[in-house]
Amino acid sequence: MEKQGWVSIWLGNIKEEDSIGEYVDLMYDEDGESVPSKFFIDFNIDMDETDEDTIEKAVYKNSSSDISTLLDECSYEEIIIPKIKKNIDLNKSYNAVILIYNFEYIKEITSAGAFDFITATNYE
Repeated sequence: MEKQGWVSIWLGNIKEEDSIGEYVDLMYDEDGESVPSKFFIDFNIDMDETDEDTIEKAVYKNSSSDISTLLDECSYEEIIIPKIKKNIDLNKSYNAVILIYNFEYIKEITSAGAFDFITATNYE
């Protein structure tokens, strides 16, 4: 749900950097209407509750089970990492991250495809 000052975080494993864009980015049909991406469908997210300009995504060469490493260089990292590091204990390694700002995902679906929903937290 759209919520100012919140960020929702997913971690996953992707083979190629280009494929995360295919998975997350909205597409457009021949009439110019936006079509939800597989990510939005997988996690049952209403694309009208988000702004594609507030989505960050990254794929790393190496996997990590350290949340600080995975969120390094994300927007508001100095606020987000300390807030969630003490509460998040990753039990597997990931090489990709998706963050949606000004959006609080309610754990409707915790895992889909290659991605797991990790948490939503306030970043302001």
